[in-house]
Amino acid sequence: MLKNSQFNMKSLLDFFKKSFLLESEISLNIIKTFGWFGVINFPLFYLLPQYLNKGNYESFLLRSIAFVLCLATSFIDRWPYKLKKFIPLFWHITVIYCLPFFGTYMFLENMVSISWLTNITIGLVWLVLITNWVTFLFFLLIGVSLGAFTHYLIIGPTYLDMEVLGGAFANYLWAVIIAAIFAQRKETVQKEKQKSLKMQAAAIAHEMRTPLAAIETAAEGLQMHLPTLIHTQEIAQEKDVAQSSINKKKLQSLAELPDEIKGTARSAFTVIDMLLMNLKENVPETVPEKCSILHCVQTSLHDYSLREEDKNLISVEIKQDFEFYGYPLTFKHVLFNLLKNALYYLKAANKGKITIWTETGDKVNKLYFEDTGKGIPKDYLPHIFDQFSARTVHGTGVGLAFCKMVMTKLGGDITCASVEGEFTRFTLTFPVLMEDKPPY
Repeated sequence: MLKNSQFNMKSLLDFFKKSFLLESEISLNIIKTFGWFGVINFPLFYLLPQYLNKGNYESFLLRSIAFVLCLATSFIDRWPYKLKKFIPLFWHITVIYCLPFFGTYMFLENMVSISWLTNITIGLVWLVLITNWVTFLFFLLIGVSLGAFTHYLIIGPTYLDMEVLGGAFANYLWAVIIAAIFAQRKETVQKEKQKSLKMQAAAIAHEMRTPLAAIETAAEGLQMHLPTLIHTQEIAQEKDVAQSSINKKKLQSLAELPDEIKGTARSAFTVIDMLLMNLKENVPETVPEKCSILHCVQTSLHDYSLREEDKNLISVEIKQDFEFYGYPLTFKHVLFNLLKNALYYLKAANKGKITIWTETGDKVNKLYFEDTGKGIPKDYLPHIFDQFSARTVHGTGVGLAFCKMVMTKLGGDITCASVEGEFTRFTLTFPVLMEDKPPY
C-alpha cells in the first residue's frame, strides 16, 4: 500500500513537472511577480469592500489561504533544496486556487454580481499571461468546477437569477474563447520566434565549419613545411648568404604560429559544438552513465583547448570526488558554458581567477564554479537562466538555459550567487547515489 502511495505521488509530481516545463516561456520573474501581486491584491480587496460596498460578501479564510500561497510563491527562488521538487505542483495549485477557483466561488457567493464578473475576467487575463493555451483550458476547467462544487457543498443549492446568470455566462464564455485564442496565438508566436533564432544560429554555426576547416588545414600545411623554411633561413644567415634576414624573435614567432592557428581553430570548433548543443530543446535520450565529477572536470578542461594564459587563471581544488548518473557529453558542455562565460568576464574586468571545488553531503553533493571577475548586476541575476536572455552582444542567451535543463534532467539543479565587481559563483547540485541506478 505504501509503495503504491509513493508511486502515485512520484507520478503526480512527474506529471506536473512535465506540464511546468512545457511552459518554458514563463520566467522565474513572472512567477514571483504573480506572487507579489497576490500578496497585495488579496488583503487589499478584502478591506476595500468594507468601506466602499458593504453589501459584498467577503471571506477572510479564502483570502488568507490565497495570501499564504502567493507569499510562498514570492520567495520561490529561496525554497530549501528538499522542497524544490514540489515547485511545479505548488505552482499549479496556487494558480488554480487564486484565479479560477477563488473567482468562481466568490462570483456565485455574491449572486453573480457584475463586479465579480469583472474580477474573474481580469483573472482570465492573468491566466493567459502565465500559461500556454492547453494549460489555460485545463486550469480553467478544474478551477471553475472545483469552485462551483465547493460552493454547493458549503452553501448548498442557491437561487440565482437565471436571466442574469445566463447573460454573465455568455459574457464569460466569450471572454474565455478570446483568451484561449490569444493564449494559443501567443504560444505560436513565441515558438516561431525561438525556432527562427535557433535555425539562424545553427545555420551560422554550420557555415562557419567550412572556413575553419580550411584554416586548420592551412595550419597543418604550415606546420609541415615552415620548419624547413625557418631552418634554411637560419643556415643562410649563418653563412651570410640570405637575401634578407629575419631576426631570431620573429623566426621563433613564425615557428609557433601554426600551433596558435590550430589552437584558435579548435577553440572556434568548440564554441560551434557548444552552440549547437545549447540549441537542443531536450537532453539526448541516451543511457545515463555513472560519472566521476573529478574526471568530468579534468576532461572538460582538457577538451576546451585553453590557451596557456587561460590555464593559469584556473584552479581546480577538488579534494572530495563523488559520482553521479549523467550524460558525459552534455555535462561537458555545461562546464564549457561556465568556462566560456567566466573567461570572458575575467578578461572584461582585467582581473580575477576561476576556482572549482566540491562539497559532499548526506543527501546532495555540490560542485562550485566561481570566478572573481566582473560579477552580475543584481537586477539581472534573476534572469540569467531564462532562454534567449543575454546581457551582452556576444551572448546568445541559450547557454545557461541549457545548463539548467541538463542539471534538472539529472535530478539536480544549478543556482547562481553574485556580487557585482567581486565574484560570480555557480552551484551545481547532484543527488547522492543511494542505489546503483539513476535517481530520476
